[in-house]
Amino acid sequence: MKTIQTIVDEMITVSRAVQEEEYLQLVQLLQQNKRFFFTGEGRSGFIMKAVAMRMMHAGKTVFVVGETITPSITQEDVLLVLSGSGTTPSSVHVAQQAKKSGATIFLITADADALETAPFSKGLVIPASTKSQKHHTRKTIQPLGNQFDQAAHLILDASIIDATQETSYDSMKKNHANLE
Repeated sequence: MKTIQTIVDEMITVSRAVQEEEYLQLVQLLQQNKRFFFTGEGRSGFIMKAVAMRMMHAGKTVFVVGETITPSITQEDVLLVLSGSGTTPSSVHVAQQAKKSGATIFLITADADALETAPFSKGLVIPASTKSQKHHTRKTIQPLGNQFDQAAHLILDASIIDATQETSYDSMKKNHANLE
């Protein structure tokens, strides 16, 4: 039980350190009536699939980069990138391609410096530990990027709740998979 409490305490600490302005910028972006594309590698990719699913439940048009049914991105669309380092080569490549198409690109990362690099111009910093040497000194009992992964999932879930408050439970349930 002590380990569980320590992890919960870590999530509270990390969540409270997120900049409100960046968080609200994300919420406002998610409120828009646009198509949303999600990308991330490894565990970040799994989290982005869960986030895309929640956005779909809320009635948004969503796509996961790399799936066979994902269409071309356009200047009317939004790409959300989850990368602890902000430098994951495949995620940066996808963002560069989206920038060429004129899409809005939003990075969720543990590294504030990544927000200062092209193709990223907007983003949210989650000050959590990642597998990167640069962030391993942030306080955690968890190995590798577990702290970042958990915090990203929690914070992105919260942003969807804040962005879709007008969406009823019944309409969300109607969008939930029924081929289970």
